[in-house]
Amino acid sequence: MNNNDSSRIISCTTDGFISDKKDLDKTIPAQDDLFSSLYYETRAKLTGSGALLETKYFESEGVISWRTRGQLGLSGGIKALTGYQRQEPIEQTIDKVNKSFNDTKQITFIQTSLRSAKEIYQLGGHSTIKLSERIFNLKFDNRREITRELNGYHQTKPFYDKSQSTQFRLISSFGNGRYRTYSPISSTQCKGDAYLSLTRRMIVRVLRSGDYLSDTRLSFSRGEISKVLSEIGLKTSLNFISKQKNKPVILNSIPLTLKTLACLEKLKVIFPFFNERILLR
Repeated sequence: MNNNDSSRIISCTTDGFISDKKDLDKTIPAQDDLFSSLYYETRAKLTGSGALLETKYFESEGVISWRTRGQLGLSGGIKALTGYQRQEPIEQTIDKVNKSFNDTKQITFIQTSLRSAKEIYQLGGHSTIKLSERIFNLKFDNRREITRELNGYHQTKPFYDKSQSTQFRLISSFGNGRYRTYSPISSTQCKGDAYLSLTRRMIVRVLRSGDYLSDTRLSFSRGEISKVLSEIGLKTSLNFISKQKNKPVILNSIPLTLKTLACLEKLKVIFPFFNERILLR
């Protein structure tokens, strides 16, 4: 199919692929193709239909593709974002993806899960929500060869042979260590002041960026940030503040509890312009 000039393969994974080839659901086995013939016949016996392929989604507007497991349909028909399964309007996801292409090529978000049975057994407590700060990586993975630019995007084609593919895959791993779709910055074990730890990180980033605090951009030193945190009951080290450098403020990330709300309201007393609701989930 890759060599068929009448159609294009955008992505192939274990159980599916994205293509603009017409009438795929009407494909029948070639007479000399033993494997697909056996599959066709077996499926016909089990389901009453011998179809080799079935259509899962149809995308009418177009597809943005940046890696094997990273495709986004412009009308919402396709949403293959391994590592970023967020419940949000498709327009919002498309906007985030497009903006990140022109910026850091990353989307930072809060992933929600439940504490594991092992963690509860070892540390005690209950099956409560666990929040992990994650980075969704949109960098091109060099699994296909870039050919030409069209309307601000680049088209790609399959590599000619294994050696060519290996060379480009090696290039994509430079400076990244082990290449991953997403990687955790930090996680919170939901015991004690876990949510306050997340609150501390976000407030440090707000103070470092100087955004959201007044109608003009402000600038604070590490010592000034440490003093503000002490005043609202979140003492921290200068080293912790340094680690938050260049990390984004994640809006609507902090769970609403009595303790987190108390800290944010104290911050609002110091900075009356600050809207604490922008940080609350």
